[in-house]
Amino acid sequence: MTSIRSSRRLALLAGAAFLAVAPARADQLVAQVAADCREAKDHFEIARQIGTPEAYQAHIDAFGACPYASFARILKGQAEGAGGASAAGEGRAAKPDTAMSPGAPLEPSQPAAAEAPAGDGSTTPDVAVDPFSGSGGTAAGADGQPAPVAIPDPGVASPAEPSASEAPGAATDVAEPQPPAAAPQPSTDEAKLLADTLADRLNDLQGGATENGPRVRYDSAVLDNGDLFITNLRLTKDDGTPEWSGFVAPSAVVLKPVIEADGTFTASSIFMTKTSVRATEKNGPNDRVATISSISILDPRLAAIGAKPASDSLGAVDVRGIDIRSVVGFDPAGELLKIAAIQLTTNGTSDGLPQSATFSVKNLFFTPEQMARISESNPADLADLGPDFFDFTFTTLMQRDTAKRDLKLTEVFEIGKEANLTLSTAFGNFSPADIRLLLGAGDPSALIGLQVSLDEAEMNFVNTSLVDKVLAIAARQQNIDAPLFRAAIPSAARDAISNSTGNAALAETVATALRTFLDDPRSLRLSLKPEQPLPLIGSAFQIAGSGDPVQATAMLSPSLSVNGGPPVPLVLSEPPAPADAAPPADAAPPADAAPPAEPAPSAADGSSDQALVVPVDPLPLVPSPDGATEAPVPTPVEPEVPARSSAAASVLAECDRLAADSDDPTKPAGVEGVKSPGDIDVKTALPACEAAHRLAPDDPRITFQLGRAYQAAGRDEEAARLYGEAADAGQSVAQYELALAYYDGRGVEQSPQKAIEQLQKSAALGNGFSKYFLGIEKVNGNYIPQDYPAAYQLFQEAVDFGVPEALVELGKMEYSGQGVPEDYDKAYAFYTQAAAKDVPGGYFYVGFMDSFGVGSSDATPLAAAQNMMKGLARGYADAEELIVTNSGQIFEPQVRQAFQDYLRGEGYYRGRSDGVFGPATLQAIKAWRTATNGG
Repeated sequence: MTSIRSSRRLALLAGAAFLAVAPARADQLVAQVAADCREAKDHFEIARQIGTPEAYQAHIDAFGACPYASFARILKGQAEGAGGASAAGEGRAAKPDTAMSPGAPLEPSQPAAAEAPAGDGSTTPDVAVDPFSGSGGTAAGADGQPAPVAIPDPGVASPAEPSASEAPGAATDVAEPQPPAAAPQPSTDEAKLLADTLADRLNDLQGGATENGPRVRYDSAVLDNGDLFITNLRLTKDDGTPEWSGFVAPSAVVLKPVIEADGTFTASSIFMTKTSVRATEKNGPNDRVATISSISILDPRLAAIGAKPASDSLGAVDVRGIDIRSVVGFDPAGELLKIAAIQLTTNGTSDGLPQSATFSVKNLFFTPEQMARISESNPADLADLGPDFFDFTFTTLMQRDTAKRDLKLTEVFEIGKEANLTLSTAFGNFSPADIRLLLGAGDPSALIGLQVSLDEAEMNFVNTSLVDKVLAIAARQQNIDAPLFRAAIPSAARDAISNSTGNAALAETVATALRTFLDDPRSLRLSLKPEQPLPLIGSAFQIAGSGDPVQATAMLSPSLSVNGGPPVPLVLSEPPAPADAAPPADAAPPADAAPPAEPAPSAADGSSDQALVVPVDPLPLVPSPDGATEAPVPTPVEPEVPARSSAAASVLAECDRLAADSDDPTKPAGVEGVKSPGDIDVKTALPACEAAHRLAPDDPRITFQLGRAYQAAGRDEEAARLYGEAADAGQSVAQYELALAYYDGRGVEQSPQKAIEQLQKSAALGNGFSKYFLGIEKVNGNYIPQDYPAAYQLFQEAVDFGVPEALVELGKMEYSGQGVPEDYDKAYAFYTQAAAKDVPGGYFYVGFMDSFGVGSSDATPLAAAQNMMKGLARGYADAEELIVTNSGQIFEPQVRQAFQDYLRGEGYYRGRSDGVFGPATLQAIKAWRTATNGG
């Protein structure tokens, strides 16, 4: 059947092509391929695209008995009026349609009619123009605002009578409706009765209307050959003010309208062109304006209030089809969206429901700039998706087998050429009575009477390029390497499912499927195929009321298939893990609220002013491989120091006093040491340590301290050489400093691998800072195997050594469930301990968790903002990124408002607390940081 229909359409297109170049023979060519009214719509669309009187006449001759022939006569009259051509094919003079012609005179109170399609072969008229700008058929005031359409009191006067002109000629085919005369006769009682009834039925749908409230109105109506022509059919609030809203159709044609005995209004079809929709606010236009090229409604039926619906009707409104073409939406900035078509078609009716129906929204299109405007996103974040990415088509199909009482629903969502998602559901034991029960149900318990059953369901995702584009953008926004981000997703899904359900088998099955899909993202299919049909409502109540809904879902027999492979059953009946294996479900923060990476703390010497290349901080989304735990830490060995004279000892002591590392376990007792090379007094320490090194060139501690003095003086190569000598002699702090030099390429060739080698040596000797950085490497898994348990152990040992920054890393692992069960309480406790030790990351993450409601139960947004600002004041990189660089977008509006309230309380912000970090807010943050020595 599809091939036959395609062949017919190709023949129609071929005929149309000949029509464009040889109008004289067009009627013969097209008539040859027209068999019945099933092809009338396609034929009419071709004629409308060509837009010549000859094209419309060819349609009239081929499909004169079909509804679209009347539309063709209307448009043919428009085309003839626009081109000044005489009519052909109907044996009478051309008579422009007053209701549709752009040149027809109007009363001053009427807006100008919409422009007619050109007769020069152009396509559908351009509708990408704001119809309320003073052009396009709507009268505008001097200020460019739309003028309200005046309407007489409906109970006092009828519409103004148009000027008279010549009467219409005799029609050659009285069975076919003809367009009205150039100037229609005054509205007759019959035309007014039909138009008023149509308006009343439409007003009934909105529950009636007040005199000054929005309601359906019109200016004039003419009945011609059984067809009703209405001017300015509209739903507006015509109360004499410019702030009016509504829908306006300058010209509407109702074919073969009938008022039944009970007041029900029916017609063969309703056709409207150049319609427009507008919504305004009290103070003027807001951001919603739309134009619509045409609207076609087939077989409308509007029942009167109290009238008994037809036997094949479910309600007061019935239509057999709706076709809305070329919708363009606007906002004050300009064009906002386009829709090619909105269509509803039905076939066959039984018990009030069609045998089949299709509803579609075709090519809902936004440019990246328009989507950024709607979503309040950064246009640069969407630019990489491509100019045609935001092109959506939605289609819903319904098919019903009355004899078998089966119903199948299919929904298709297409994202341009990037991907599509299909949802299909098959129901059994279905009857229209179920729909009536659904519509009339006052509470969920009333649905128990539904007899419909679920036979099977399926969700199928087919990817072309969507996955790659979205993952690349997400990775960039989170400042994560794209391959690492992709690799992290399966493990993150596994952990989330395992923690929330306690079902390790299910979690591993899903993770394996995702890993296979992300390696080659082509398709994913989730199927539900119960062994026998299940009562839909009863099963839903059973699952919802179960103590373990996941396990109860096993009755649906779900399975997952990747890239067309065999379906893999999803095991849902595994006993749940112990209760302490997963945190409460309501403790989970938003998905995008995962804590950002913690930067490395300052070096053992506190050299925070140096630009060091250090390991990237642990990430919340990282795969968890099976790594070996660390070997036991050997006991550090004190190097032997030969006895020296008192004079030599004095020189060595001076070097210790001026340049010893405060964290060096080999420094003499009673020596406080200097935390950072930046704090060393180079003028006194350098000569003292040079003298000490001449006296004890083989002393690793003195060699290391001279290296620190050289680093403070900016002599990096000499410093690195001395660090190497001391490291080779087993000086743990020297090994740590040499590792930092390798990370940064400071005085040596940059080499993360060599840096890790030095960290491992230093950690083996008990250095807590090396354990900290080595723990970060084991979390990241970039240069050594990833090992969460070993990393956790290293961080604990670093804390015991005196590295408070490791408390933040322990908090992150508890927060994200890395190597340990996810535990927000433990995470918050670690962050609180870090804050108590004045660690910037501790302050920030205490506020971070409080801001998402997973920290202290009595924390306020203002207290959360204050803690995060403490982290920002101390130069914490994550605070800088999330509060300043990203303008606080990760936080809820009330938290962003709390930042502004805090700045106002500190005297740096005077604007509104609106949660928008504009220039004034960011300038206030800068001034505050400068004043607190954090900028």
